Amino acid sequence: MRHLVLLLFLFSISFQAFSQIQFKLPNDILHYRIDVNDGTIWKERISQNWVEVGKIVCDGIVTSDLPPNAVINSFLIDRNYILTIPGTGQVYQLNQIKNQFKRLDKTFYRGFNFGAIQFARNDTLYSLGGNGFWHANNIETYFSFKSKEWELKNIPSELGPRFIKSDFGGFDAKRDVLSIIEFPALYHEGDISRPYRYFEKSFKSNQWDYKGDINIDLLVKLGLTNFESIFLNGKYIFTKGPFVVIADPVQNEIYQLNYVLSNLNFYYELSERNNWLYIYVPDKNENNVFPAIKIDSISIDKLKSLSTRKGPFYIKPYPTDLIGYGVAAMLILTAGGIYAYRRSKLRKAPESSFEPLDGLPAGASEFLHACLKHPQGHAFSSQHFTDMMGYGAYAYETQRQVRAKLIKGINSYFWAHYRMDDVIIRQTANDDKRFSVYLIAESHYDTLKKLLNV
Repeated sequence: MRHLVLLLFLFSISFQAFSQIQFKLPNDILHYRIDVNDGTIWKERISQNWVEVGKIVCDGIVTSDLPPNAVINSFLIDRNYILTIPGTGQVYQLNQIKNQFKRLDKTFYRGFNFGAIQFARNDTLYSLGGNGFWHANNIETYFSFKSKEWELKNIPSELGPRFIKSDFGGFDAKRDVLSIIEFPALYHEGDISRPYRYFEKSFKSNQWDYKGDINIDLLVKLGLTNFESIFLNGKYIFTKGPFVVIADPVQNEIYQLNYVLSNLNFYYELSERNNWLYIYVPDKNENNVFPAIKIDSISIDKLKSLSTRKGPFYIKPYPTDLIGYGVAAMLILTAGGIYAYRRSKLRKAPESSFEPLDGLPAGASEFLHACLKHPQGHAFSSQHFTDMMGYGAYAYETQRQVRAKLIKGINSYFWAHYRMDDVIIRQTANDDKRFSVYLIAESHYDTLKKLLNV
């Protein structure tokens, strides 16, 4: 009976409503706090005494949706502060002109994007990757202020990182580039024998660029026990070792701090403003109910000047000398000749090979071949269709978005090039009107088989 009472007590705590959220604004070092029950907004002082700074109207806030001790991200978008709660998909707007705090999103999907990389660019809020349910992902989304939902920005590319987390990268606003270390799967994250690959993605090109493998041997030699980092000002700051290690992707260099800075570690809040690094340190004074807050600061340039260069950040995947280029070229030519020979042999057996059409979306040729192996008029369930696309492991909401995007891309391609309208169609299932099925249009079935050499 005692255990039952304790279980019920813990159960009630886990479901109690939390009425306060705490956050930092992008242009401030100290915290703010909103009590959604009475609409008061508070600001933190260095002395840790909170002072009420105003009242706001709370609109559409459900306290049961507010997780306890949540890490709140904040962004300035179109003169409003936008707050997000990682792992939930929740998006809130703080309008200081109207003194209004309201929830914007309509999403109910959560749990797969803890630790996602979130940032604002050109008044658009992005969220990349994250982890949940024992899996990390590389999904790229943005928040649509029109639909009030997170929408897919790009179909995950095989040329980019498989896993993305905020502990391994971020957005470099100065270069307009995503800087990402692809770590091994969550189960093998601490295995140094597995490669940690470095990628960049320019918003201008919208293409992932593999730069090379992270210099893990050097990081281990410098005493790092964990390769999680803090990404600020376009640089990685590794703090889980005897000395702080800084990696500069632009210069492809690793630096080690020459001195121990006790406050510069993984457990304190770090932020960057105007090329200065700020460290938020709670001063644990047992005699004071409200311990003081200590703010340390140091310029990024000063931090670099106190460090010593140790070696390259990543190892480039190609030879760097002329002889190496010559050898590589010979290998490529030889491999190309063998490949061309084998391709010519394979063309004699059309039943085992196919030529993708130029301009089709990535993965569309393989997907259509899989569809055309089924008889004309075959109805595919949503899950079967998604699995054939290769998206079966994604979260449900993401499956819906990537499936719709690929179908739209395929239909648009065949209309633009062959004036074939609605190659893939969606219908209501005959056996259960609540569900939809997908079909290759019977009027285009034979033409598709000819075009794709099926």
